[in-house]
Amino acid sequence: MTFTQWLAAALGVALLCWLAAKAWRRRAGGGESSAPGELPFQADPPWHEVLGVDADADRAAIEAAHQARREEHLPERVARLGARARQQAQWRLMQIDRAYAAAMRELGLGRDRSD
Repeated sequence: MTFTQWLAAALGVALLCWLAAKAWRRRAGGGESSAPGELPFQADPPWHEVLGVDADADRAAIEAAHQARREEHLPERVARLGARARQQAQWRLMQIDRAYAAAMRELGLGRDRSD
């Protein structure tokens, strides 16, 4: 094998490795975020914005808003649209549940985690 052939083979392998790494990162989520419009590990918006209520809303209003938002974003409602739509709905549902839990903690009704 001549030096030119060896060099061409090495460059080909390097190019192939670079393309494979780029494709792997894109497939693993490095190219786009896993949640719609959000960056990984980004803090959630305030609970009252997620639930669509005032920050000083009472428990009944928070529970009603929580239930209404959950029904809007059930993954079963978008099941026919494909896996990506279900994933987005599941992510939104988790965000709604976290907002509800934060609201209950703020009202003093959340679980005590000191146990």
